[in-house]
Amino acid sequence: MPIIAKILAVFFFKYFQHSFLLILLFMAMQVQPALAQLLPPPDLETGEEQDCGLTLSGKVLDHDSRATLIGATVSIPELHKASVADAYGNYHFHHLCQGTYTVQVTYVGYEPESFTIRLTGSSVRDLQLHTAARTLGTVEVTGAHLQEQAQSSYTLSGRELEETRGLSLAGTLQGIAGVTTIQTGPTISKPVIHGMHSNRILLLNNGVRQEGQQWGSEHAPEIDPFVATQMKVIKGAAGVRYGADAIGGVVIVEPRALPTTPGVGGEVNLVGSTNNRQMAASATAEGNFAGIPPLSWRLQGTYKKAGNTRTPDYYLENTGFEEQNFSAALGYRKEKFGGELFYSQFNTKLGILRAAHIGNLTDLNYAIARGRPAGAENVEFTYEIGRPYQNVQHDLLKAKAYLQTGEAGRLEFVYGLQRNRREEYDVHGPATGNPALYLNLNTHTTEAIWEHQPLGNFTGSVGVSTIYQQNTYKYSDFLPYYTGITAGAFVIEKWRKDRLQLEAGLRYDYKYLQVKRFSSSRELLKPEYDFNNVSGTLGALYDVGYHLTFGLSATSAWRAPSVNELFSDGVHHSAATYEVGDPELGSEQAYNFEASVNYFGNTRLNGQLSLYHNFINNYIYLAPLANPVLTIRGAFPAFRYRQTDATFSGVDLSLEYNLLPNLVIDSKTAIVRARNTEADDYLINIPADRFNNSLRYEFGQSGNGSRFSDAYVSLGGTYVAEQTRVPEKTDEDFAPAPDAYFLMQAAAGATVHFGKQPVEIGITGNNLLNTTYRDYLNRFRYFADEAGRLIMFRIKVPLDFSKT
Repeated sequence: MPIIAKILAVFFFKYFQHSFLLILLFMAMQVQPALAQLLPPPDLETGEEQDCGLTLSGKVLDHDSRATLIGATVSIPELHKASVADAYGNYHFHHLCQGTYTVQVTYVGYEPESFTIRLTGSSVRDLQLHTAARTLGTVEVTGAHLQEQAQSSYTLSGRELEETRGLSLAGTLQGIAGVTTIQTGPTISKPVIHGMHSNRILLLNNGVRQEGQQWGSEHAPEIDPFVATQMKVIKGAAGVRYGADAIGGVVIVEPRALPTTPGVGGEVNLVGSTNNRQMAASATAEGNFAGIPPLSWRLQGTYKKAGNTRTPDYYLENTGFEEQNFSAALGYRKEKFGGELFYSQFNTKLGILRAAHIGNLTDLNYAIARGRPAGAENVEFTYEIGRPYQNVQHDLLKAKAYLQTGEAGRLEFVYGLQRNRREEYDVHGPATGNPALYLNLNTHTTEAIWEHQPLGNFTGSVGVSTIYQQNTYKYSDFLPYYTGITAGAFVIEKWRKDRLQLEAGLRYDYKYLQVKRFSSSRELLKPEYDFNNVSGTLGALYDVGYHLTFGLSATSAWRAPSVNELFSDGVHHSAATYEVGDPELGSEQAYNFEASVNYFGNTRLNGQLSLYHNFINNYIYLAPLANPVLTIRGAFPAFRYRQTDATFSGVDLSLEYNLLPNLVIDSKTAIVRARNTEADDYLINIPADRFNNSLRYEFGQSGNGSRFSDAYVSLGGTYVAEQTRVPEKTDEDFAPAPDAYFLMQAAAGATVHFGKQPVEIGITGNNLLNTTYRDYLNRFRYFADEAGRLIMFRIKVPLDFSKT
């Protein structure tokens, strides 16, 4: 109790230092009755009887040609009403009350649009749509000419997402400009956004902030990509909405909404690949109860197994993996209130390249100089996984509830319980069979958000969140026991009128950390830390017309040092490194500026260009030491956490050009420049320049009765330049950066109809020329080449067991 009392005392002391935020929160608590006065029924405003006989009508038009769009669907979701444009493009809604409504418009071949209309009397309003850049069968193009935030973002869904089935989360995202991966051999990868990864990237798994041992660059995210029907990447600092640590960006993994139509359906996905002979199967079943229409459910499970990866010349020993995941969801949804329960378990066993664990310093230097693992020519394919390896289990329980707060807005509450258990097995394990390192992290998260209804031209939200964590360990004190508490509050407002959108937000976070560790003399130490800071955002979007929008944003975010950066000391077994922390590290403070141009809805050329510059004060990084460390478990490259001021600048460019109606060129470019400004030197482990180009042909829709539809083929290549911008004055790497390389890839797919049963088939090929290369961001590039040619086959079978 004294510890809890102290925590609360410190928290409220720090909290009252920022009293303006408390005022905002107090105002938010009072906003419902206030808005009830600001947005009362008309009879309370004027004393007259409310008029509910109003009409909203108009035409649905092409934005450029002003041609009428016959058959366009216009809906008002608040009222569950819809209208279809007639032969003259006219739509009508009758018997409407005064108020503010969201009007949504969809039409085949056009971008979906949303309009906010305040109705005080009968009104005529024409609705204009922009032509879609392309129609790709099952691809869902999301967004509008004014997007949700000024920062650049990208949503992966439809066919683009389907083509990545069977890959890891990081592998799924690396086709997005500005996103790449950092790897630890062929089995472990993490997403990198604008040169940053791990604790600087926030992952949201089904609306819950993912919390595991994500500090390790060789700790892959414990998320099953088969669960997602949409993945969204927000590039750059996003700390106001999503919390401290979001310095580099946010990855949002979203499953589809639970079904609302009575019946039972689902799908089966099968994936097989060459090279590592991966087998993957994922099945989903979901339904809605006809007797209880608001009640829906879903069950899902995935199994993956792969063996040793092969480079163009040899197999990589002990690089197989196995994965077993499942999830279940139950939801109850009504117009005014509802809730959802979700549970998932992720289990994986990951083999670690045997050649990365070396016995002595001489052999370590020889392994780096040799160019290939010792005895690689004698390694054969096998599914067996021996030491060293990781064994990880991640449990997530989510409870969500929402409530419509009258006409004022919507209140949502989310609670998440996560348990992350990580076992890391060394080559020279104890006779007991115990792991060399066992970590157990329990996390409780809460978030309450209130979104108010449009108030004039304003929309916005206010929210509070908390995180409570406890970490324990066994067998190794590489990472200490600790308890962490985080509390934050934010407010975001947007003002939108015609072609202009402005946004502003503010957030305050407080973090408390208590550590229990033993000194070299085995004395128990209990250091305590507390950190607090403010994040902010300002942004503007302007639609100049002619398919062109401009965006500007200025954001700030901060990140407290994580426990491993403060206190790690010893061998990090799965990374095969010796790491040393620094208890004196301070918080990082980032200021990010971005300008973007989006050219969309054109029948020929579409694309997005973003320029960004990120200042990070007290940037924490893992710097290599000149000499490896010899321990009783072997010789390991040594690293120490250091702090400096840094800048990250870069360009992301995505372009699509329709050479012919069915022939499209797709080009993506990502360039990052990062410097240590204190030493006037480059930073280590920054992605090299990357260029990806592909040519895609779509065969279009066949006639009625045809067995094939949505067929396409594509051919492309990825060029990654040599990373010549490496540290010269400060941090000396163990080996020079590898040469540039070019990889060729191809894909093809179609939907085959067996009677009324569609089956989606596809094939993708990577490194088709079987190129020998090494990637600068692979931590095992010192010892081995990357994977050779890989062909992946996939089959998706949608299922519908409904009687109708």
